[in-house]
Amino acid sequence: MELIPHTQFSTDMVPEEHRFDVWRDSISVLFDIEQQKQDLKRPFDAHLDAFMLDQVMLARTRSEAAYYRRKAKDTRSDGIDMIMLQLFIKGEVEFCAGRSITQLQAGDIAVYDLSKPTNNFNTSFDNLSVLFPRELIDEYVPSATNWHGQHLPRSNPMTNLLRSHILSLYEFGPTITIEASPGLQRSLLNMTSTAFQASAENMHRSAEIVAATQLQEIKKYIRQHLADPNLTPDNIAKAFGLSRAHLYRITDPLEGIMQYIRHQRLKRCWKELQSPRQSHLSITELGFKWGYNDAGTFTRNFKKTFGMLPKDARALGALNNHQASAESQAGNDAPDRGYESWVRSLAD
Repeated sequence: MELIPHTQFSTDMVPEEHRFDVWRDSISVLFDIEQQKQDLKRPFDAHLDAFMLDQVMLARTRSEAAYYRRKAKDTRSDGIDMIMLQLFIKGEVEFCAGRSITQLQAGDIAVYDLSKPTNNFNTSFDNLSVLFPRELIDEYVPSATNWHGQHLPRSNPMTNLLRSHILSLYEFGPTITIEASPGLQRSLLNMTSTAFQASAENMHRSAEIVAATQLQEIKKYIRQHLADPNLTPDNIAKAFGLSRAHLYRITDPLEGIMQYIRHQRLKRCWKELQSPRQSHLSITELGFKWGYNDAGTFTRNFKKTFGMLPKDARALGALNNHQASAESQAGNDAPDRGYESWVRSLAD
């Protein structure tokens, strides 16, 4: 029976003076990294061992101390829209998201919304990350985005159960078959949902969860109907049996429901410009497909959102696809960077 995909990145075969640069270039698919000045001349190593469990990626990473950042401009331009859980096996992290700064230790599980900025400092570490596509995790943990910069504490028994579950999945990763992966993914999602609920109850966040659940249902409806030219606040309110005023109150965290719809449509445009499967569509046709009848308006809004023209986004996608193909054909001395294409595929 066929096993789930598995990839291993290592700097062991890279000349020592180039190891940090190779790792920085590879992990830039998720983070910008920078060493402290006192660490620049110290030996550097990085290892990443990853599995794809159906739609979820498990990745164990071991490396040296560094800053790991996602800047606001990157969250707008790279199309990464996932929730990541990260448990530390060894080491510590100063976890900074917005005004929230938390010191996490081995056993805690950090929660990242990768569509939002973060600025962390990791000591030399060994951690295990779980990357969930947004639409998948929203079905089980509607309030996940509100947890960005928060953590599931090691003092909570459900956190420890989730931690053990994730570690077990990783340990048995080399033996998991593709046929078994959907069921194992569901069990992971259910365990994750239970752990979030347990921590929320301890933190008195029940009302927030109810409100977040309704908001996530509306966001899900919007994502499912992005191609509908009649996707308007009036029709969304009608679909949920709400007044316009109530709809606007629920969606207040979106900073404007029409703005949210426009942004989601532009994100779809970004993903399709990056995809070789959509290369047969012209940029004008792609913009029209997602509600832009005027090419100039589409180009201006796209550049304002992502910091580049649509044609440059398409060229970047072609370059990334070419690099992924070249890396798959590289010699045995080159690190296996297959996980990078997995991250990009999760964003699609």
